[in-house]
Amino acid sequence: MKQIMHYTPDQLEMFKNLLGKGAAVAAPAEGVYGYCCDPFNEAGLNKIIELKQRAPEKGFVVLISHINQLKMLAPPLTDHQKEMVKEHWPGQVTLVFPVKEDLLELLTGGFDTIAVRLPAKDYMQQYLEAWGKPLVSTSANISGKPPIFEQYDLPDGIFSLTAPHKLQGGVSILLNAETGEQYR
Repeated sequence: MKQIMHYTPDQLEMFKNLLGKGAAVAAPAEGVYGYCCDPFNEAGLNKIIELKQRAPEKGFVVLISHINQLKMLAPPLTDHQKEMVKEHWPGQVTLVFPVKEDLLELLTGGFDTIAVRLPAKDYMQQYLEAWGKPLVSTSANISGKPPIFEQYDLPDGIFSLTAPHKLQGGVSILLNAETGEQYR
């Protein structure tokens, strides 16, 4: 079943403005609500680490709205990586690539790789296209606690784009884009 959500121009403008100021916001991902921030803004990354009570060494998944945004995160793709992208995107598969050298350590967790996903859900594409560049997304829960499926369970004080229904759960598959090894 196709899930259609339309955010108002005012909601999308607020979303963009807050992200641009280094804030963390929440938005529905494929199966659960996620915290989002600008992956190039250390204040936003720190805010998500604080909200999740999460170790900074974990790194983050980055969402993109278009394959061209991948060049902001990873070096040029190998032929095999291009095949993996064609096979799995858009969709609920996160691919792990070598990281571009100038990215923040908080974003990568100090790893020499970065996890990236190009989602297929229309409602995710809506806010990603409004933002216009890569976006961090990680489940909007305290680390180790159950994920959040409904807008009513989001913490107070966090701006959120919301779904008109309960999200259905599920996490993305995580694959190494070069070797095909499945991490989860």
